[in-house]
Amino acid sequence: MTDRPFDDIRRLLSDLPPPPGGVFIPPGLGRLGDLAGWIGGWSGRAPQVRRPVVALYAGPADVFGDGQAPSTNPRARLEAVAAGATAASRMAAATGAGLEAFDLAVDRPGHDIRLRAAMSERECAATMAFGMEALAKQPDLLLLGVLGDGANISAGAVAAGLFGGPAVDWSRDPATAEQAVARLRAEAAQHVHGPTCGHHHHHHDHGPEPLDILRELGGREIAAIAGAIVAARTQGVPVLLDGYAALAAAAVLVALDPRAVEHCRAAHVPAEPGAAKLIATLGLEPVLDLSIEEDDGVGALAALAVIKAACEAAG
Repeated sequence: MTDRPFDDIRRLLSDLPPPPGGVFIPPGLGRLGDLAGWIGGWSGRAPQVRRPVVALYAGPADVFGDGQAPSTNPRARLEAVAAGATAASRMAAATGAGLEAFDLAVDRPGHDIRLRAAMSERECAATMAFGMEALAKQPDLLLLGVLGDGANISAGAVAAGLFGGPAVDWSRDPATAEQAVARLRAEAAQHVHGPTCGHHHHHHDHGPEPLDILRELGGREIAAIAGAIVAARTQGVPVLLDGYAALAAAAVLVALDPRAVEHCRAAHVPAEPGAAKLIATLGLEPVLDLSIEEDDGVGALAALAVIKAACEAAG
């Protein structure tokens, strides 16, 4: 049987090292103590953040290939990050964080997920592998998010595909989410009752499996962030998730193996419909809840300041 592109991801998830743990945190610090313990528990030593890196992923300007551009232009945002001209650039400089923006072929339109898969399995796996590049600078804390809001509709569809229930609970565009999930379920049902093939045996009684939901409904940004989360987990690097797309990426991995995101926290509660529900469903305690609507790493960098303070307080 030949390997399928997702098999590499499954192999990584089947062999996750346990966190080193065992760090003493003085009592009385409340949730600051929890945060310091989380950082220290992954390094196995006194909690400190020396090399924080923010990785922001930019997906297609034409999200669904229908000529409808999102309200935010990813190409302009990539250039603004490169020029150090964004709010996140200023915050990163102030907190000593590295800030990297990754271009996921912003000029190549996406596909309409109501009609067809967002990505092939090969493309999805390659995008996850590209996301893993965020670990190249060897951060001791990785902050993951997106540039612009183009991935939020895909994120809502992924959440609806994973957890079911009314699409309005998950998406600012419930009609798109509903149609995309219905298409996926119809295709999965056809697949089960159609000719069987040896290697398609995963999760069939429960509909499409999590990586197929990612490939079918998720944008490139969500796939890249999922790859970065997995790479960080295998290297024992704690992760702050910024924005709804990052939470959707974590949700896909939780559905595969809950241990895959035990190194993650939500930086904040995004102001996107479904975000608070998704954080609660995943049990990811948010560091902050400041009603931030802006993606682009602002929430993660605000949370980083709190985490650095927590590490100092814990000594």
